[in-house]
Amino acid sequence: MRIASVICALAFTAFGFIPQFGGPGYESALAAGLVLPSLCALALACEVSARTPQPRQAFGRALTISAWLAALGCLIVLLHGVRVGFCDVLWGLELYALGPLPGAVLAGVWGAAVGLLAARVRSRARRRVWLVAGSFAAPFAGVLVSFARFYTSPMVFAFDPFFGYFSGPLYDTVLDPVGTLLTYRAGTALTLLALAGLSEHVRRGEHGFVWVRLGRPGWTALLGLCALGSVALTLSGSSFGHYSTASSIVASLGQRVSAKRCDVVYSSAIPASEAQLFARDCDAELAEAERYFATRGPEHVRAYLFANEAEKGRLMGASSTYIAKPWRREIYVQYAPYPHPVVGHELAHVVAGSFGVGPFRVSGPLGGLIPDPGRIEGVAVAASPGDADDFTLEQWARTLLDLELLPPLASVFRLGFLGQNSATAYTVAGAFVSFLHERFGAVAVRRWYGGDELSAITGRDLAALEREWRSSLSTVKVSEALLHEARVRFDRPALFGRPCPRIVDRLEGVANQKLAALDTSGARAAFDGVLRLEPHNVAARFGLVGCSVKAGDAEGARRGYEALAKAPELAVLERASAREAEADLELRRGNLDQARAGYDEVAALVADEDRLRTLDVKRTPRNELERRGVVELLIGDVRLGPSWDLAAISLTHWAEQEPLDGLPHYLLGKNLYGHGHAREGADELDQAIARRLESSRVRREALRMRLISGCALADLDAAASALAALRADPDLNQARRASVEHLARRCEISSRVPSAPETTQGHGAQ
Repeated sequence: MRIASVICALAFTAFGFIPQFGGPGYESALAAGLVLPSLCALALACEVSARTPQPRQAFGRALTISAWLAALGCLIVLLHGVRVGFCDVLWGLELYALGPLPGAVLAGVWGAAVGLLAARVRSRARRRVWLVAGSFAAPFAGVLVSFARFYTSPMVFAFDPFFGYFSGPLYDTVLDPVGTLLTYRAGTALTLLALAGLSEHVRRGEHGFVWVRLGRPGWTALLGLCALGSVALTLSGSSFGHYSTASSIVASLGQRVSAKRCDVVYSSAIPASEAQLFARDCDAELAEAERYFATRGPEHVRAYLFANEAEKGRLMGASSTYIAKPWRREIYVQYAPYPHPVVGHELAHVVAGSFGVGPFRVSGPLGGLIPDPGRIEGVAVAASPGDADDFTLEQWARTLLDLELLPPLASVFRLGFLGQNSATAYTVAGAFVSFLHERFGAVAVRRWYGGDELSAITGRDLAALEREWRSSLSTVKVSEALLHEARVRFDRPALFGRPCPRIVDRLEGVANQKLAALDTSGARAAFDGVLRLEPHNVAARFGLVGCSVKAGDAEGARRGYEALAKAPELAVLERASAREAEADLELRRGNLDQARAGYDEVAALVADEDRLRTLDVKRTPRNELERRGVVELLIGDVRLGPSWDLAAISLTHWAEQEPLDGLPHYLLGKNLYGHGHAREGADELDQAIARRLESSRVRREALRMRLISGCALADLDAAASALAALRADPDLNQARRASVEHLARRCEISSRVPSAPETTQGHGAQ
């Protein structure tokens, strides 16, 4: 026990210095769950083997030593919390009490059983082997079961009798497993009660173990029921959320539809027409990924389409994180209107699996057994860049270079990828793979992904290629406004560089919910809690001013936004957001000139097309009717926020009173499409395009939305007409032009429209 205590103290002290592992929380509970069970099992096995007690005494000893080691570990975790500061001590202790603590006790009982059996082995050497192998067998078997479930089903989370709970996705920071852990640990408690009863009925004799009748049949029956309850709870675990299988998820979602190559399992909450459209788009995106990699992917892919993040998180474990499992030829996404924003990215992972290696069909050392997230995500980002992004991967990478934030490639194409800001890591990996694809072709990308050395593929090692890539980036032109965008996007700490990210993100979500419910005092308390843990959290600072807005304190809100607009510690675009919020207050009051002046200031600092277009719309109102329509749609009532229902009425009146103005028709059309009314939205967009649209950005978006709605409705003539107009637009930037062409190929209309003449746009033209 003394040796185990020293090892426990050293282990808990060591991992407590890892970022996020200091103090009570999910990470420290997970680490404790990996350390304590094996340690308790081995300590008890050795202890019991040496003392040879009766099973009843061995069981009691197991409880005592396991509880002591778990308590010692918890004390060290708390001391680390004193050292680094506590995030949410109660939540962290709940996770510890429901995760590693009962797991340690169960492992201790297992170790005691191993020790009892080992005492009968006469050879000291064989006994040691038995003790070590037997002690580790059960905790290791639990890990194997969790791994098998991960490998053979869609689930990515794990509940384990020994280590407790593993959430799965790294970027799903908000966790709430306590309720499910309670039901899971009810099974552990039933198991321990049954084992306690068994220890009472078994005695050690000269020739082995014998069964003893205690003369208390009611007690014996109760313990038998505990054993049956534990088994029943285990077998019905999928209904409690302890695990999932492919069949249980299919049964929960309830609906299926198939296209040529994509089989879609989708939620009953999603309309069948939307699922059919998704399946068709899945087929098209699968072909796009194959075109990029110049190879054939799997003949059939299964896509799980969940209604929302909550359903996806409940059934397979990844809420906001999209997931692909190439070895299963499956992707897992939540619903979004056509065209789905990430289906191409996830299908790229599946197609890459056709030239990936190892049991997971991915890239990495030891035949993919150690995944290389840089290559895995880099090929998917390069194959399917975001359709809504205004800038190319090369342009974003150039901003990183200019801001001195571009990390060495050696730190990206390794597990160090996970230590980077996620936006930085994905962008750099995708930009370099895109460079490799452009210089050396798809075959080079496939070979590198499959494990071949870059020097054998290209004649250059990674360092030499990095120098070439950086040199090529120096020729890419970017605007000062794009550098402002990049500072906000990239100059942020990685997950492990943030203090208490899980608690901060949870509190921020709670604050926004309370603010939406007009509970301004509760929202203020939650935002204050965020700032206590993360003093420089910009969203919380804006949220506090938003509380003044919701409370009707117009002057307090104005002062708050004015202070944020002048705060030197904020980035340029963050200050611009405060200035835009000031202008929104003026527009809500009806002060059109003051609002327009504020929007003009912001527009001079912004590079993002979507935001510039929104500013164009906000600057438009010339009378009360137009102002009311824009405010109801984009800014909203002081207390209730934007309202599409009210805005639709005002926009309709605007369209009636200004028959030559296309803007109200555009706003109606875009939002009707977003609310699931594709045909009605397309009709309004047609009217917008046929009328006056003073903003060229609004006209481009109207054409893009008409291209999208035409593809969704299989109205290919209208889609082709919109495509032709977009191709002829000399101001359509490089990234948007590429996304339009990508959509045209998905829609199978690319060849119906002659390509536009080459322009002199060049890299980075804005």
